[in-house]
Amino acid sequence: MKDNKYVKELQEKLLAFCKEIKKIYLISVKVDTMGELTSFKFGLIVEDSILSTSELAGNLYFNIDCELPFDLVIYTQQEFDSLKDEIGTFAYKINKSGTVLYG
Repeated sequence: MKDNKYVKELQEKLLAFCKEIKKIYLISVKVDTMGELTSFKFGLIVEDSILSTSELAGNLYFNIDCELPFDLVIYTQQEFDSLKDEIGTFAYKINKSGTVLYG
């Protein structure tokens, strides 16, 4: 799924808009009965200089268009590093089962 045109297009747009992105994970995808992608979710790991991941998320959703619905889960590098090995956290799931697209 990482070679899907919508996934690649959104990845490129995110990287062009936000230089502080250190890593992009493809976390989940939804497909229809024909196997066509209908929506997807990215996990973004950003530099610790980002003071508000929720404000960044709002800016990204507002400024970046995609033909398919998408979700973003954003962690600073420090937040991700502190949670990625803690079983039961979403960061753990991203780290263990997400597909690295960038970084």
